[in-house]
Amino acid sequence: MSQLEKLIAEFCPDGVSYKKVKDEYKRLRGTPITAAKMKDIASSDGEIRVFAGGKTVINAHEKDIPNANITRVPAVLVQSRGVIDVVYYEKPFTFKNEMWAYTADEKISVKFLYYVLKNNIERFREAASGMGSLPQISLPVTEEFVMPVPPLPVQREIVRILDNFTELTAELTAELTARKKQYEFYRDKLLTFDVLGGGGD
Repeated sequence: MSQLEKLIAEFCPDGVSYKKVKDEYKRLRGTPITAAKMKDIASSDGEIRVFAGGKTVINAHEKDIPNANITRVPAVLVQSRGVIDVVYYEKPFTFKNEMWAYTADEKISVKFLYYVLKNNIERFREAASGMGSLPQISLPVTEEFVMPVPPLPVQREIVRILDNFTELTAELTAELTARKKQYEFYRDKLLTFDVLGGGGD
């Protein structure tokens, strides 16, 4: 049982309702844009983030994005091709139209959806495994996905706990990485240490 499932069971011992994602959230559409065009319009000071397949991400100015369809509310982006994953994003963004995103009136519910989809990401990746050399999932994989829908106050508390857990995990990972680099630095120093004044009285 995942941490998300444990929290739902703890806060809702009498159970929760289950609904399809498409019945609870509004689906957002992306922008038709090629990899070449993304490379052409990329700008370090662009105010709009543009997501493409895999881990391809750029910043661009809205005026340079063809047929710009900008999402300006918190949303969960479904990366449906190449790297199968989900991203929660709050700032203005758009995405290649082979992907899709979800939002809702309640920001907390959007973040809750992110944690639900992230918790089931391996299931989505398995659904993509048989679709050619480049993994890809179809729209119904998330549209028809049946998810738990606890009351909003419970969603809020679960999101708060998981946000804190995610932040703590990131801090621990950064600390372990720093310690590893420190260890490697001193290990290399010891391995290359020249003994001065060796031999002689």
